[in-house]
Amino acid sequence: MKFFNSRYIFRLYNRTLWPIKSVQSTLSSHQFLVCHSYSSFTTTTNRISSELLRNSGVRSYLNKLISEDYSDTMSKPNVFALISAIRLLKVDLQSLNEFDIEKEKDKEFCEQLQKEIKSHEDQLRKLELELLNSLVPNEKFDCEDVMLEITAGVGGQEAMIFTQELFEMYNSFAYYKGWRSEIADYCHTEMGGIRHACLMLSGSDCFSLLQYEGGVHRVQRVPKTEKSGRIHTSTVTVAILPQPTELDVVINERDLIIETKRASGAGGQHVNKTDSAIRMHHKPTGVIVECQTDRSQIKNRKIALQKLRAIIYKKQLEQQQSLTRSARKQQVGSSARSEKIRTYNFNQDRITDHRLSKSFHNLVGFLEGREYLDKVVIELQERANQILFNEFIESISDKS
Repeated sequence: MKFFNSRYIFRLYNRTLWPIKSVQSTLSSHQFLVCHSYSSFTTTTNRISSELLRNSGVRSYLNKLISEDYSDTMSKPNVFALISAIRLLKVDLQSLNEFDIEKEKDKEFCEQLQKEIKSHEDQLRKLELELLNSLVPNEKFDCEDVMLEITAGVGGQEAMIFTQELFEMYNSFAYYKGWRSEIADYCHTEMGGIRHACLMLSGSDCFSLLQYEGGVHRVQRVPKTEKSGRIHTSTVTVAILPQPTELDVVINERDLIIETKRASGAGGQHVNKTDSAIRMHHKPTGVIVECQTDRSQIKNRKIALQKLRAIIYKKQLEQQQSLTRSARKQQVGSSARSEKIRTYNFNQDRITDHRLSKSFHNLVGFLEGREYLDKVVIELQERANQILFNEFIESISDKS
């Protein structure tokens, strides 16, 4: 990165605009602030067109923000650093523009001066774009614990088989990302599929990366049991629930109705002998959860309480977001085939993400839950950030 080389220009011109000490202190603080700001540059900023800086509404918003009496009240440290750097750049740029190039006879000096003016203008534009990007309302939640629920939708046994495959994909993805994974619920079928399963995941950026996986996943393929070769369409629903701590969601014992019963399904002689399954009803919210994962009633009670806390926390987050956003799509919906976020077409070896409007190939590699899934997850995160930025710009733009 190139900084303001004022001392070189002044040496060529054999004069100075400020006392030497003032120049040195200004350059020193300017250089630190610009370096600090540039170190946090994002790919989003590089994609933003500089055309928006010419919008009268955006221009007015920035000018007000950079004014002395307004920006000093900003609470974000990175915003204050950016504003300080922009102010210093503007002062330096104004000083450079005070030179009358047409009257100067020193050709080398004039060329250097024009380069510095162009460099300052480019730096100023980038810093203003970065400032706008830093002011976008942040909808991210700092949560490293996630409950991933996956349930077979329409499609019968074929849907249950694909539920098993997606369950293994997300479990593998957790291992790939270095997250901790624990099975909290697992209801399998005799044909090798699962009706419903729940994974407790914990790790860095767990929720921020997985939150866009929630929704209806559609699979199109010829089932092994299909004799006529017809392609079947089935669905699986995925829900991503941030797992709160006990401090985030307080649940009082008096608000719970807890019932015990004997576990159902496969499990041998133990199933019919002990009341280990737990059904928990939270009266204030009406939320009901069940757990029969473990043979221990105490362990099942603990897992059920975690699930209950996660669902209540998710509802609280949605209520909070609804205050700032006009509409929100439900993650699971009705499990209808048309309500899909992603389609897995085995015959064409194709994965289509309908939010990105993109198709990818190597379906087997994608279901392994490694770099292929990781790339799509990151692209979805970037898309969400871009949408937030566009909404912010629209709110401050001149619509006349």
